[in-house]
Amino acid sequence: MRTLRQFVAGLLMAVMAVAVPGATQSKTEGEEFSAILTNISNVGNAGLSPVTIRISRWTPEKENERLLGTLRDKGQDAFLRALLGVKPVGSIATPSSLRYNFFYAAETPTEERGRRIMLISDRPMQMAERIGGSPSRDYPFTVIELRLDKDGNGTGTLAQMAQLRLIGNFLGIENLASGPMKLGEVKKVK
Repeated sequence: MRTLRQFVAGLLMAVMAVAVPGATQSKTEGEEFSAILTNISNVGNAGLSPVTIRISRWTPEKENERLLGTLRDKGQDAFLRALLGVKPVGSIATPSSLRYNFFYAAETPTEERGRRIMLISDRPMQMAERIGGSPSRDYPFTVIELRLDKDGNGTGTLAQMAQLRLIGNFLGIENLASGPMKLGEVKKVK
């Protein structure tokens, strides 16, 4: 049974969701960011880890419309299948792990001449989780949100076990964990 804290954390993630239509895509390609991932949630290994986030391309507008239309009209399972059918947009990795691909990347400008970047992927699941009755399998997405200033520095969050819904023009994110992992010291490397 989900606790009130988990529900509130999920609701807060939904409130912080990105406005999807009208997202602007930067002409810059091949961006790379470094960050420190801090995990004090009830999911995954607790602690600090350096991560590298690479964006090789942005989700094109037509692909964005198709993917989000699938989420709106057919739900998150159909969206997951459609998402895995597109070319990767980038990846995340730690010094001791293989990179993990993301399949959706969008950005919107902020009032301070900065950017808000959203990256979405499926999440790795063990076979026992996939075939068992675990409620976590209903949270099949990993979502990264970066908030950057005009120089490419900032903070972010990583929700490792997330459900997605399109609520009007907003992407709602519900996190199964007690809260999202924090990305601190985010810096644009190139």
